[in-house]
Amino acid sequence: MNAMKIALIWKNDYPWDVRVEKIANTLHEAGHDVYLLCGNKNKLPREEIIGGIKVIRLPFSRSNFLNSLISLPFYFNPFWLRMAASVVQRKGIELVIVRDLPLVSIGLFLKRKFRIPLILDMAENYPAMYWDRINKGGWTAIKNWFIKNPRLMEYIEKRATEECDHILVVVEESAQRLIGNGADSAKISIVSNTPDLKIFTDAAPAKERKHVQLVYAGFIQARGLDIIVESLSRIRGIGTPVRFVIIGEGHYLNQLKLITKQHQVEDMVEFKGWVKNTSIPAYIHDSDIGVIPHKKNPHSDTTVPNKLFDYMACAKPVIVSNAAPLKRIVEEERCGVVFTAGSVDSFTEALKKILQNPAAATEMGRNGAAAVQRRYNWGYDAAVLRRAVAALASRDLPPT
Repeated sequence: MNAMKIALIWKNDYPWDVRVEKIANTLHEAGHDVYLLCGNKNKLPREEIIGGIKVIRLPFSRSNFLNSLISLPFYFNPFWLRMAASVVQRKGIELVIVRDLPLVSIGLFLKRKFRIPLILDMAENYPAMYWDRINKGGWTAIKNWFIKNPRLMEYIEKRATEECDHILVVVEESAQRLIGNGADSAKISIVSNTPDLKIFTDAAPAKERKHVQLVYAGFIQARGLDIIVESLSRIRGIGTPVRFVIIGEGHYLNQLKLITKQHQVEDMVEFKGWVKNTSIPAYIHDSDIGVIPHKKNPHSDTTVPNKLFDYMACAKPVIVSNAAPLKRIVEEERCGVVFTAGSVDSFTEALKKILQNPAAATEMGRNGAAAVQRRYNWGYDAAVLRRAVAALASRDLPPT
């Protein structure tokens, strides 16, 4: 592979984002010179080197309000545009990778002005996310119509899929959606949200205890965790005791704690709060069942969370909602039970199915671990990423 100078554009602060880190490190280890351009709400140094990656951040203001405006990933934010153009010109960048749609317009500008190839890493279905926020109504919907307009994002996505040289998606359902909207299948690669297996090798097995432990790790938002809490109140006193460990923080955390209190299951739920990413495998290993209760909607039907593969890597049976990618993977690999999203009854039955058959649960965990070793690991997806970059390494774009 020809070594290249690559600019990776990430809309938020760095550190930290697991996918950005894996992509940057993979390209660096392949011999490329990687420049990570990122936001700077936390007022960190403008430039530093992290693990061989040259991190270049936006300027910052002592005013938190102004600093938020400077870092806002809003289409043609002039601060982003100026920094990106300067880095491409000064460093002789030969390839640009933009993580997600909000800043892809910056990437398209760089592609045209400097005649360099552009890869869009489409980890999320932004039009669907924005429509979901609009459909919730209220003042937030009105604000989002101006700041995060779904129709504008649909237009940007259409342009991006036509003009980008390559597109990375995280799951087959996302690729099929883009192809159905007219994208060229030949320039789409699936680079999923899979784990680096090295981080799961040293964790200790689950401790001996008298209860079965469920675990959820991720951002705490209104995406189905209340279903699990209500289900706990129904299974109290029925067979094996159950505890639920929730790892993470988010805007829905206080509401979820209130729901836990309303259902009188505070003794069955433990809120761990934020923990270092490197500590999460230990929590998963120390649990018995991984849960993903996400709602089923156009967004969840076209993406897949990291945590599914993390649970599988630790040989834990999973209970997942029937969001399309979750359902497909779990049923294909026979590594868990699928329930109907939003249904307390369905989740309760899925949980009972695992609790009442420990041997089957163990087999599900083994199946998941085998699937991760075979396919759902970063070694596999990193190879796909390297091939996509290699295909562009010696390519000259036609004059504009």
